[in-house]
Amino acid sequence: MRRRSGSESGPATLLRKGSIFHVTLPAHIQQGRRYAVVATATSFIGSVVTVAPTSTSARASLTRPEAEIDGRKCRILLEQMLAVDVSKLTQWIGVLDDTELDALDDALRLYHGLL
Repeated sequence: MRRRSGSESGPATLLRKGSIFHVTLPAHIQQGRRYAVVATATSFIGSVVTVAPTSTSARASLTRPEAEIDGRKCRILLEQMLAVDVSKLTQWIGVLDDTELDALDDALRLYHGLL
């Protein structure tokens, strides 16, 4: 994960594919406060985006790419993706680095049967 400098912190920079937010998720997903990664392609971001929650204890899988967020290794849980109103994404943490973003793209293609 990398953080952006203050000069790059406008809304268009913060909300893009690979952006990481601290969110509160409903009980039927990964309950409580956790990190979530935006999975919606940047060119399709509107008032709602698809995010995938993360877990530090999830088992490895081809559809669970790994990322380091705030110094902790975690898995992005694509099987638990959900739609979130962008107004709920207020606590921006950072953005996946290029290697992590490539892994997310590969896992999304596999998860959706596009490989």
